[in-house]
Amino acid sequence: MPPSRFVLAVLILILAGSLPSYAQTETATASRADSSLYRVLTRISEHGPRSVRLTSHATGRVQGTSLELRGDSIYVVSDQGVRALLVGEVDSVWVQGTAALLVGILTAVPCAIFGLMVGTFIGGDPDSQGSSGKAIVEGLIGAIGGGFLCGVVGAGFGSLIPQWRLEYARPALTSP
Repeated sequence: MPPSRFVLAVLILILAGSLPSYAQTETATASRADSSLYRVLTRISEHGPRSVRLTSHATGRVQGTSLELRGDSIYVVSDQGVRALLVGEVDSVWVQGTAALLVGILTAVPCAIFGLMVGTFIGGDPDSQGSSGKAIVEGLIGAIGGGFLCGVVGAGFGSLIPQWRLEYARPALTSP
């Protein structure tokens, strides 16, 4: 066998040997993404009707009131009817919720601080027979009462604000 054919044969064997390892890496990444996507879709479909938004490179954005997972297909119920997507084509999954927790916390914290200051001032006021021990107790009562009251009112207002939450994003495939 001439040396040039020998070199060519060795290069082909090296190339052929490296291809399966690359394919296995890509398959492992894709299967890991698919398993997490299946978990998210199963959890969303079990929680009953709620607004969902799926994005896909093949079909664009699909939004509906509920979804059902059957094998390798997702069926999204929307105002326009039922749309079917392949699980492998889904790039991201969003679920609509409310901003109740966020707004509740944002309103509870300043009210708790204000309640602490007012309670401490009233409890420590010598004109109303206050003392340092009374100031601490009334300050804590003011902080807890003020934070709770404002937090509940804030959560009520926050429940009126719709908010989309990302549940799944397809990981980017990286080459070795």
